[in-house]
Amino acid sequence: MEEVKQIRKSYHRLGLGMLLYFLICQFFPVIPFWILQAFFPKLYQMPWTEIVTVEAVQFLIALPVAVCVMKTAPSFAKNPQREQKPQRLNIVSLIQYLFFSLGLMFLFNLVGTGLNTLFSLIKGAPAANLVEQSVSSYSLVQMFLVTVVLAPVGEELLFRKFVYQTVGCYGAKTYVLTSAALFMLMHGNVIQYPYAFAVGLVFAWIYYKTGSLLSTILLHAAVNFIGGVLPFLSVDYPGSLLLLSLLDLAAVAYSAVFAVWRRRFRLKNPTPLSAQQLDAMLLNPGMMLFTLASFLMAGYVILYL
Repeated sequence: MEEVKQIRKSYHRLGLGMLLYFLICQFFPVIPFWILQAFFPKLYQMPWTEIVTVEAVQFLIALPVAVCVMKTAPSFAKNPQREQKPQRLNIVSLIQYLFFSLGLMFLFNLVGTGLNTLFSLIKGAPAANLVEQSVSSYSLVQMFLVTVVLAPVGEELLFRKFVYQTVGCYGAKTYVLTSAALFMLMHGNVIQYPYAFAVGLVFAWIYYKTGSLLSTILLHAAVNFIGGVLPFLSVDYPGSLLLLSLLDLAAVAYSAVFAVWRRRFRLKNPTPLSAQQLDAMLLNPGMMLFTLASFLMAGYVILYL
């Protein structure tokens, strides 16, 4: 019974940290934007002001606040369990996981797009594509900086390193699923939910096996570059769009073969979790409020954007 209480408290603090990160990133930038617009209008209108402000809020406020809350979890840094010593990831393996991740992203992006289309039919009007809206206002340099450099660094720190330090003591399977689920919910929109969960599983699995944050950052950056930046670069070059489509199809085929070949994706917890322990992980105020906030954001995007 005491262990169940500890799990509930740890996951509550984890969910609360994620909730605060989510809310700060979404709403806190309004304050500096209002100050800049009111007192420094020329600075407010500069093309880099929005990106610098948003990223500063994320790295200097949201991330430290989330980590401070997570550190109050009883399980934080409590002898995370590993089945074996961390493995080194060579360049060949990194490329293999890149193709695997791209294949998953392409497949599950179809699922997310299909869900968005379904909601559009129910709504009677096109539902917003938050991904396209977010990056379409950026210049190429800004898009590269945000999606290929800053996002991988911040997200891998939070969802791989600090989530592992918080729940790694409960076993590999628990950590990988928790990391992927939180990564999915943080995106807050239907289109990204499916593929964020899928690639989140791969990133978390690699971090668990290697203990290398650099490996997951590089992989995340490469996935974002190929899946997010290259399609916009290819708009003016029709032939390159065909090449990207062929690359996506090849990645899908490779991901299927790779998943069968690499049986080591099967992770187990040293001690199977009981139903009470699972309930404690899911049914606590922090996790429930974070899940609700993510779904409310997804609903807002569908209905009003």
